Amino acid sequence: MKSMLLFRLGGLGDLLAVLPSANLLRRAFPGAALHLVGRRAYGELFRESGVVDAVFSADDAIWMPFFGGAERFPGAARARIAGYDFVLGLFHQAGAETIFAGAGEPAPPIRLLRYDAASGLSVSRYFFDRTAALALALTAEIASFETCARWPLPAGAAPVRRSGLAVIHPGSGSAKKRWPLERFLAVMRALQRGGRTGVLVTGEAEEGMEADLRKAIFPPGWRWVARPPLAELSRLLRSCAVYLGNDSGVTHLAAACGADVIALFRTKFVSAWSPFGKTLVLSADEVGDISLEEVLASLPR
Repeated sequence: MKSMLLFRLGGLGDLLAVLPSANLLRRAFPGAALHLVGRRAYGELFRESGVVDAVFSADDAIWMPFFGGAERFPGAARARIAGYDFVLGLFHQAGAETIFAGAGEPAPPIRLLRYDAASGLSVSRYFFDRTAALALALTAEIASFETCARWPLPAGAAPVRRSGLAVIHPGSGSAKKRWPLERFLAVMRALQRGGRTGVLVTGEAEEGMEADLRKAIFPPGWRWVARPPLAELSRLLRSCAVYLGNDSGVTHLAAACGADVIALFRTKFVSAWSPFGKTLVLSADEVGDISLEEVLASLPR
């Protein structure tokens, strides 16, 4: 095995859900180049940490024929993947099995996996187990899920020491997944009274709450960091003592970085999307039904 190509579309949380699968391929075939097609901004985080060797944007025109069926699969598209020994696509949407329908020959082995919610497994575990089965057909060296779920340090980087810092992320890509902002601010004040300093972080998806945050009075020892680069955010999450957030990509990143995570979920998404790692999930039919008291009781003393 000299080269592999991995397709994973979607946001940060979607990509992090297949971190165990990508790490498995990296460990099972240490001498092979592993390339990723997905969202470049998120994929670069994988590349910088050595999970993959190169990242290609799924929005680039070169990849468009891969999603158009046989009638739109020209020879140039076949040639694009012909140099790989193995191609793996991990998808959610129905119809994934039609991708590469016109690949023809010559072509590398292509495997397309679509998540099955009826399996009862999380997205991460579902894709890991099936990636492991594929890898077992080619090698006997398979690492465990727990090992592959850990976020790798960049090559040459020294381990980051845990501090007493708390990190709060009040956002999510969907408003329905967001616990009320005023309750996050109340948690921040409660942590400060207990002697805990920390950081509240927001990203592009939280632009709408920035006006309210500008008006908020942060307790001593707390600060707001808006839109930090993902590499900087991952370093912060590797060093923090506790993290609180909604069902979001940042929450998955915190779990992958080894933080003690308190994740606030709508119950319907818990089975599929609970982050791996040291995570306590609090859930309700509507995330706003999770009480402030329940969250405060879950905080480390």
